[in-house]
Amino acid sequence: MVSSKKTGPPAQRPQATERKQRGRTDRSAMFPVAPGTVEMPADYADWLTDIKTRIHRERLRVVLASNAAMVLLYWDIGQSIIDKQTAQGYGTRVIDRLAADLRDAFPDMKGFSPRNLKYMRAFAAAWPDREVVQAALAQVTWYHNITLLEKLDTHEERLWYAARTVEHGWSRNILAMQIETRARLRHGKAQNNFPATLPPEDSDMASSKSIIPTDYAQADQPQVSHFQCPAMPKWSNWAAVCCPIAEVAICARDAK
Repeated sequence: MVSSKKTGPPAQRPQATERKQRGRTDRSAMFPVAPGTVEMPADYADWLTDIKTRIHRERLRVVLASNAAMVLLYWDIGQSIIDKQTAQGYGTRVIDRLAADLRDAFPDMKGFSPRNLKYMRAFAAAWPDREVVQAALAQVTWYHNITLLEKLDTHEERLWYAARTVEHGWSRNILAMQIETRARLRHGKAQNNFPATLPPEDSDMASSKSIIPTDYAQADQPQVSHFQCPAMPKWSNWAAVCCPIAEVAICARDAK
């Protein structure tokens, strides 16, 4: 016998307004909405500015320290090549073999092309005193050092332009322009001293974060390059810099 009782539509289950976990509310998945800035104390804006300034400053310190370590590493590699060529007569073909072996051993790292290894050798030959490299040349990027090598002939000139690069935060392209327009003659030849402070935070050099470029194949041509620290080669599409010194990821803009 068929029942004549009418059945209505299935009852709608109430929508959950909170995430559940095994029948209980998962409080860890709740994210509070930040209050508006108008609700903040009167001195909040100044306090935020102070914190942001400190972050910018310390981020730049970490990046510069990582850059200095890599420039010194490149000097060491270049000096080792010179030593082998002097003592055992290694030819240029050995550099090609070394480049291939280093890229096989460190596939995630850039900068081991035959061209760049030859730059390392030229860098060590131009600066035989490692202490000078550590005190002066390691304060600017590898791109800057290549520019100094290619466009200038004397140690005195290179040190002057390197010091001005750190003082004013010049990008590599700005450095090249200053050399071509003979800035040293326009501003005087004195003072090769390197400033004790960081480059200006709004300068081109600070914007590019002074990190080793990932591709040296066209190191002698102006280009826009992403950057990374080869010691920790993982990086994202927005060019995060992974620094082994601070064990943090640092956002770096494209070079100018």
